[in-house]
Amino acid sequence: MFSNNKKRNRTLFLASFSAFALFNGALAMAADCAPAQVEKGSQVFAGECSVCHSTKEGETVMGPSLHGVVGRTSGSLAGFSYSQAMKTKAVKWEAETIDQFIGQPQSYVPGTYMPYMGLASAPDREAVGCFLAKQG
Repeated sequence: MFSNNKKRNRTLFLASFSAFALFNGALAMAADCAPAQVEKGSQVFAGECSVCHSTKEGETVMGPSLHGVVGRTSGSLAGFSYSQAMKTKAVKWEAETIDQFIGQPQSYVPGTYMPYMGLASAPDREAVGCFLAKQG
């Protein structure tokens, strides 16, 4: 009985720690962003990304909802049909990985279903990352 309680407590601790780490990572990314940068990211997102993606929780357009994407693993949002390439990549979405992906989606995840050619401007990519960090 004692060992089962130890296992359960360890499992609960690890689950809590993992949730905290994901939340803390999103907070750290968002904390590095000035309000003007988040606003710029909102505008870039509206012009470049919103045709296929929503930032509303549970709202799928052509692509998955990006609500809470920072800290999430690629290909893991329940209910969305990802490419095998996106599932296999299993990257944790953070500022750097979002930047790399939206810069050249097909190069970063060969075989992705995302038909976007990429966002050339590094400041725009950074701003989109800041905006996404605030979405969930």
